[in-house]
Amino acid sequence: MDALVLGLVLGGLYALLAQSFVLTFITTKTLNFAVGEFVALGAFVVLAVASWSWLPDIGKVVVGLLVAGLIGALAYRFLVLPFMTEGEHDVRWLLSTVALSFVMLNLITNVEGPSPQRSETARLGGSVDVLGAGVSKQQLLIAVLAVVVTVLLVVASKKTPAGLVMRAVSQDPETTSLMGVSPRLVGMVTYAVAMGIAGLTGTLYAATVGASPVMGAPLLVASIAVAVVGGLSSLWGPLLGGALYGVLSEFASYEFGAIWGETAGLLLVIAVLVWRPQGLLGRRTEVKL
Repeated sequence: MDALVLGLVLGGLYALLAQSFVLTFITTKTLNFAVGEFVALGAFVVLAVASWSWLPDIGKVVVGLLVAGLIGALAYRFLVLPFMTEGEHDVRWLLSTVALSFVMLNLITNVEGPSPQRSETARLGGSVDVLGAGVSKQQLLIAVLAVVVTVLLVVASKKTPAGLVMRAVSQDPETTSLMGVSPRLVGMVTYAVAMGIAGLTGTLYAATVGASPVMGAPLLVASIAVAVVGGLSSLWGPLLGGALYGVLSEFASYEFGAIWGETAGLLLVIAVLVWRPQGLLGRRTEVKL
């Protein structure tokens, strides 16, 4: 039971960050491999405004989210969009986002230093009992937030005009541009939301491990794996992928040692890619020639 509960809670952390990949892929068919640095960016921005006593914690979290979102929108406009000119098979954006990752890592390290810094903003102390397992309140908050964010994104994509526009651009950007919709603007907004979620994840995660330039690196591989398992074309996918990845990793760690935890999760990714390449909840895309 401990492995099950802790696995689900851990999967919530991965699922929240995985939404950053799913959102950008659904709309622009690209992935930002600097997401780990946006996690650190959000954490350090909130740390920088922590001394603003006139601003409540929720306001400080929003500041971190907005700054990460703004930088994300600019990254799409200047580092992703220019490298998508040759259609969906043009993957030069992959190298540009990897380069962005190294640039941001060096900038954050030079400004803040390599050592972790304690963050008290939006921190919940103590633990609670869940089905007999002791769970940190902070970890439980992140897991619950993953569910809330997913539900909000699904509702927004299906019930709002903005969601309709996003789905239209994802299916046929050329036709939607002829109808007066700017795929460039939609892509920038999507990147802003996605990187804002990454910054939010960093703020809440830093309250547990501290803010450091490399704090997002351990989450990057797992969150990509969760997005792939659930399906990069499904907003519900990260929750399912996170639950499976987290529980399997925890059970493997309990039974065979910590070194096998992440290995078991990655083996799950390979199995899904072989059996169902589009992910468990993803849709297979048919290309008409």
